[in-house]
Amino acid sequence: MKPRSRILMTLFFLSELLMLAASAILVHRQAQAQPVILALFVLCLFLGLALVRSMMTGLQRNAARQAQEKLRDMEIEQLAALVGARQDVDSLRSTLTASCRIPEDLEEEIPSLYVSRCANPVVDAILFRKSREMKEQNIPCRLRASLPEKLDLDPAILLSLFSNLLDNAAQAAVQCPIHCRYVVLEAILHRNCLICTCENSVTEKAALTPGVSSRGTPGHGHGLQILEDLCRSHGGQLSGSVAEGRCRLQATLWIGDRS
Repeated sequence: MKPRSRILMTLFFLSELLMLAASAILVHRQAQAQPVILALFVLCLFLGLALVRSMMTGLQRNAARQAQEKLRDMEIEQLAALVGARQDVDSLRSTLTASCRIPEDLEEEIPSLYVSRCANPVVDAILFRKSREMKEQNIPCRLRASLPEKLDLDPAILLSLFSNLLDNAAQAAVQCPIHCRYVVLEAILHRNCLICTCENSVTEKAALTPGVSSRGTPGHGHGLQILEDLCRSHGGQLSGSVAEGRCRLQATLWIGDRS
C-alpha cells in the first residue's frame, strides 16, 4: 500500500474512533453532540472517499505496470526467436522451386521459420506468443492482423483484447478431438474501428455465456465478460454465435472519433 493510502486509512480510523468517543461522551448532551458528530461524520466520509480513490488509482497503476511487464516479456521472447531462428533461405528457395508452389503454411513445413503477423509490434508480439502456446496444445492456428505500426490505443488494451480472444478460443478448441481443433483470427482497422474476428472449433455442448464456461462452471466465460466490458467501454460491442461445431466472435473497438 502506498504511503498516501496508509495516511488516509490512519486518519479515517482515527476519525471513526473520535466520532464513537464523542457519541459516548456527549450522549446526554444532544444539543451539543449533534454538530460535533455531524462534523466528524462528514470528515469520515471525505477521508473514506479519498482513501477509495487513492486505492483505485494504485490498482490501476499496478495493472498497467503488470501489462507492460507482460508485453516486455513477449517482445523479448519474440526477439529471441528472431535471433535464433537461423532461417535457411537456400532451403526455402529450393523447396519453392521443387514444388512450384508456395506452401499454405510455411511454419508447418519449415518450423524454424519466423513469420511476422502484424506491422504493429505490440500485436505481433502477442500473436507470436499465442501461436507458440497453441502449437504446444496441438491446435492449428492462423493468426493475421492487418493493422498499422502505430495505433492510438493503450498497449494494455491490446493485450487484454487479443489475449482474452485467443485464450478463450484455445480453451474451447483444446476440448475437441485433435483432428477437429483450429483457431483463426483476423484483425483489421476500418476507418477508426478496430474489428477482430475469431473463429474456433468447439464441442457440441459449448455455449456463449459471459462469466460461465461451456462446462457450466466459472472460469472460461470470464474472458468473454472482460471482452464485453472492454468493447463497451470503447463504444463497440462483442457479438458471437455457436453452431455446427464452431464458435465465431467479433469484437469491435472505436479508436478516437467515429467519423
